[in-house]
Amino acid sequence: MPIYGPRWPLKVGREDTYELNVNLKSQINYNLKCVLLTHPGENISDPSYGVGLHFFLFELNNGITRDEIIRSIEEQVSYYVPQIFLKEVIIESDSADIDENSLVIKIIYSIENQVSEFVLEMGDVGNIGYT
Repeated sequence: MPIYGPRWPLKVGREDTYELNVNLKSQINYNLKCVLLTHPGENISDPSYGVGLHFFLFELNNGITRDEIIRSIEEQVSYYVPQIFLKEVIIESDSADIDENSLVIKIIYSIENQVSEFVLEMGDVGNIGYT
């Protein structure tokens, strides 16, 4: 049986010190969230780790910035979360539901040796949803 890391936010577990992720999907979602939200240089043991989405907060909402975000996500995920196959990274900025100064990032991926496809969706940086 694979070993999974702790669930966040940390809570006292029944079988272990903390509650753990219970399956591969929840562990990979956690790993993805960490890669996206960690700033390069923040992880002192690996200074190149992380996309650092917060760095793009005050950048212009144009094609160049969106392409840079996509490139950074693709590079970081392929290196630091190799258990997944990244199918597509979509950045929406012109939908009727989205403020003109906001972006919605959708990462469509599949897990190695599984048929299912999953989507990680991020609206504002603090609001992450999984399907």
